[in-house]
Amino acid sequence: MASAYKHFESSVQDGVLVLTIKDTHLHGDQLADQLRSEMIDAVDQAGLNKVVLDFRNVEYLSSVAFRPLLSMRRKVEEVKGRVVLCNLAALVTDIFRTLRLISSSRSYPATFEVVPDVPAALTTLKDK
Repeated sequence: MASAYKHFESSVQDGVLVLTIKDTHLHGDQLADQLRSEMIDAVDQAGLNKVVLDFRNVEYLSSVAFRPLLSMRRKVEEVKGRVVLCNLAALVTDIFRTLRLISSSRSYPATFEVVPDVPAALTTLKDK
């Protein structure tokens, strides 16, 4: 199953929904609202509780971009699922760390799990 949305490509790999964000810059209320709607729709359509968010194209995101990510995460967790992020650029990683949404040291509970790439994310989700 593969389908296209305006802001990301959606596919299923090994029983995991993989969403690859197309946009290079995630900012603005309109984009955040569209991204949230598309992400929720993709999760509903796939009917899966394991999701990989692939940020390979994303160079920057503003604070409003976290709304759709957190909404989608909450939806997945309602069905006892997990969300793993991958391919984060250095600047994007810094933004997530500053907001304490990811942790490399495990010194605090992080909102999102992060791994280097899609194969690592699939392995992480398969292991648990």
